[in-house]
Amino acid sequence: MILDLPRPAYVEQALPQPDILHEYPLDPALSWVHPLTRSSGLSALASVENQIEELCKMPAGWDGYGALPISRTTKYNSLAALRSILGSAKAPDITPNPNGTLSFEWETAQGVGHLEIGQTRLSFYIQPNHGDPIFLDASSDDLLISAIKIGFLVSGNLFQGEHASMSVTEFTLATYVSPAY
Repeated sequence: MILDLPRPAYVEQALPQPDILHEYPLDPALSWVHPLTRSSGLSALASVENQIEELCKMPAGWDGYGALPISRTTKYNSLAALRSILGSAKAPDITPNPNGTLSFEWETAQGVGHLEIGQTRLSFYIQPNHGDPIFLDASSDDLLISAIKIGFLVSGNLFQGEHASMSVTEFTLATYVSPAY
């Protein structure tokens, strides 16, 4: 009989991690958050980082109507939030806004979600096909906690039955085990 069980968190933490995961360190109080494992996510994170880097290179007036450029603070807020979000949700579509913020959107058969991140605030809503919309507005001081909540909301409402990452260990049990007396 073979059982597939999730690995304990301490096993995942002991595995060597790519350097990119340490570029934007998490708050030590959130050390239990392990946003990326081998199965999810380095490619998703690298893709998101590349997109954000390219959007941040756009000059002022990039839209032809005087749009603000994406600031370094907005860039770092976005990278920190998405690092947490990608631990439980899939990568979003990313678009710049003329007010200097970045938008992140998810759309599935189960509903839509939208996150906008700026220098000092973030705003989020999710509209599942069944149920009431969920709204979240937070300051950048609460960015990581809010991002973790957003990741779980997106995953649970828009990607039900799917997991962004799940590590599995294989166990084999003997068919006959004598009791210890």
